This record gives sequence, C-alpha cells and structure tokens, in this order.
Amino acid sequence: MAQASSALTAAEALQAVAALVPRLKARAAACEALRRVPNESIADLHAANLMRLMQPVSFGGAGLGIDVIFDLSIEMCRGCPSTTWVWMNLVTHSWNIGQFPIEAQHDVWDADPHALATTGLALPAGRARKVAGGYRVTGKWPFGSGVDAATWMLVGAMLDQENAAPGRRFFLVPQPDFKSLDNWRAYGLTGSGSHDVEVIDALIPEHRSIDAALFATGLATPGGLAHACLPYLMPPFPTFGFALGVVPLGAAKAAIEEYVSVTRKRAGTYTGTRLAGLTPLQIRIAEAYACVDLFEKTMRADMAELIQGVARGESPAVEARLRWKRNIAFGVGLATRAVDTLMAASGAGGLESDTPLARHFRDVHAAASHIALTWDVQGAAYGQHALGLPLAAGLLL
Repeated sequence: MAQASSALTAAEALQAVAALVPRLKARAAACEALRRVPNESIADLHAANLMRLMQPVSFGGAGLGIDVIFDLSIEMCRGCPSTTWVWMNLVTHSWNIGQFPIEAQHDVWDADPHALATTGLALPAGRARKVAGGYRVTGKWPFGSGVDAATWMLVGAMLDQENAAPGRRFFLVPQPDFKSLDNWRAYGLTGSGSHDVEVIDALIPEHRSIDAALFATGLATPGGLAHACLPYLMPPFPTFGFALGVVPLGAAKAAIEEYVSVTRKRAGTYTGTRLAGLTPLQIRIAEAYACVDLFEKTMRADMAELIQGVARGESPAVEARLRWKRNIAFGVGLATRAVDTLMAASGAGGLESDTPLARHFRDVHAAASHIALTWDVQGAAYGQHALGLPLAAGLLL
C-alpha cells in the first residue's frame, strides 16, 4: 500500500537545508560536547522533511538521488559537518533499504514511516548461521554514525556454510536487537555519535537479508527491480563513496568561507596591519580555493559518469569503480591541504578549539581517516588493478 507523501523537490530541499544552517551552526559546539547530534537538530531535520529524501516514493519518501544529497551536504556543512555526516548516513541508508526486498521495506516503514537506519554494512564484523526461518546474527560493528537517531541497523556478516567458505551477507536488524556501546570519543566529527554497535544472536528473517555480491550490483537488487527507478538501481559502494567524500569537501569549503570572512575584517594583533592586504595570506586563500574547486569538479564529473551509465542500464566496469574511489580519496587529500594551509596562517586565534575554523579543520581530518577516503588504501587498489595484480580480498566495489 502506497503511503501519503510530503516529499520535497530538490529545490525545496535545498531551501530547507539553507534555512536550518544558522540553527545547526549555533548548536555545533553542543553537538561536539554531546558526542552526538542534539535531539533538537534531529527533530528539525524530521520537521523539514529532510530525513526521507532517499526513501522510496511508494513508502512516502521523495525518491531523490545521490546528486541531490551531494548538493545538500555541501550546504549543510556550513552549519555543522558532524550533523551533516549523520544526516547523510541516515538518509542514504533509507536508499539502501529501498534496494532490499519489498517485504523488508514494509517491515521498516509500515509501522513508522519516519524510521531510520544506521550501518555497519561495509565491515563483515559479525557471524551468521542459517536456521529455520532465517539467520542468527552476532557481532560488534564500529562506527555506527547516528545510531542514537536510528531504530534499525544494516550490518555485514560472514555466513557460515557447510562444505564451503563463509559467504558475505548483509542483514537488516531492528531495535531492540542492537545496542549502542556509547564509546565514540574522537577529535573530529566528534558529534557524529559513531559508536560501536553490538548484536547478540538476533533472528533475522530471510527477506531482511541479501547476498553481498547481489547487493553490490544495484541493477539486480530486489528493491531496484521492484521500484524500477534510477536511485534504487545505483551500485551501492561506488555511489556511497560520493556521499562520504562530499562531507570533507563541504567542511573545507565552509572553513574557507569562515577564514575569508574573518580575514576581511581582521587586523594583525602585533602590528595592527590589515591582514587582507598581506600577499602571503592572499596566496594561501587562492591555494585553498583551488584545492576544493578541483576536488568538487572532479567529483561532479565522476558522479555524472556513474549516473548516466546506470541510466543506460550499464553496470560500471571495475576500472571505473576504482578510478572514482581513487579520485575521491585524492580529493580528500586536497580538502585537508586546503584547511591545513589556512590553519597555518590563522595565528594564535586559530588555536581556539571552539571556533568554526578549528572545528572544520578537525572534521576534515577525521573524515579523511575513513577507509573509503584514505589515499593509501584507495591509491593502492587502483595501482594494483593498473598493474594487473589481484585486488585485496574483501574490497567493496
């Protein structure tokens, strides 16, 4: 049964995010202190209909694509990158649920049309065994960003199989079958609440599980075939790379905006000289802008290549998947270079830990530590493929 929708268009969603930016910015310090997104911000995001943007239309969502989430994330980072990281994760996992069997989607959204999921999807940190009626799943997954706002969790586990090597599967686990361990204490993205999440011997029915290789196709997922529209046909892992990479891009752009705004009005503490007139600072600002502009242009071009190929019914080649991941990780390095060059010229005032510039600096560096955004990992994978070598086991493409 189709649910009533209060879905936003892409333009309406951008207006809604822009309206929230001042509130998110005002709460950014509280977000860090709580180590999670404040309840008021989660409520604001729900009230603005921004949590259901990638939920399927047939379940009351907007059914929007990753290109829209990309634009919204850049704007939301002007307020709070930790909140953006959580929102991006929760919204995109509604898209992933939309690729599961339709029966699973009814389980999630029939009782609560606003239900959200966090994830331990990428890490096969659990074990599963086949039983009557489904699977028994146990494990502990790190980095459950936004778990405090979620009532479901997507997890990856290795399925024990007789006379065969374990197979990788994904499972959709409801509360109260998972528990946050409340252990996220990080120097950056501090407010993302990316706690470890534990599941102990949960019974998961067959329809709330999917084979990892099938899920990775996008085009052949049960939900993709049922909805038969572009967002749910997208391959999850290369697509999700753009959702992850846009947060350090947005945070770096916000840092530049903050630095330029302050520098236009600031005089040097020691000499009283107007800082905007100093050539070295002008050069640093140019360098920072160049870094984020190059990163953003590359990401947008690669994302368009992915979307256009899937719209033609094509599954991206391995080379393309690796190239996109390579470019995103390299671009995150440019984002860190942008904030580093500004922080080095921010003077003693830049040492204040609760300024927006310092927060963005920490958040960009924290995001860069994500395995999907780490240059050593993604660069090595591309280099292995270019040299004709086998790729590392377990790489999600």
